[in-house]
Amino acid sequence: MTALDMWISTTTPDVAFGQDGPGEQWQKVGTVDTSQEADFGKHIQRLEGHRATAPRISGFYLSGDPESMWVQASEQDPRNQQPFWFAIDRWGSMRSVVHGARETYLVSNEKARATASLERRPPSPHPGLVVRPRYIGIAVTHTRNGLLTRRRDDDT
Repeated sequence: MTALDMWISTTTPDVAFGQDGPGEQWQKVGTVDTSQEADFGKHIQRLEGHRATAPRISGFYLSGDPESMWVQASEQDPRNQQPFWFAIDRWGSMRSVVHGARETYLVSNEKARATASLERRPPSPHPGLVVRPRYIGIAVTHTRNGLLTRRRDDDT
């Protein structure tokens, strides 16, 4: 669990399975690097039953795809972007090699928003990357049910 694909939707948190991503209403905007966003990774571990709790976070940094129009617009003026739900692909390209890995998305319980800054500086990109990500601060809201909800293709 290092670089997890991330999508956003301004219209609905619903997920459609069996497509390339969580559905037509979602747009892929980049990845979340849990090696650099360790506290965010702990929320994923809590959902998987590996942790009892996760620290409360105010946000995380998206390693944004520089080709994404949303990333470009958020980098220029994050306050003008609509709030959105985000979905993280739990398995991504590794699904085919992980025994029993079903299509799984972790979806925010509340809408998040792009922000110009978080409480800490953005991480530094790996020097070996050919394409440098654009770091976008994502401010999150917690509910009493936590930050994320797991949605799998076998959930009814």
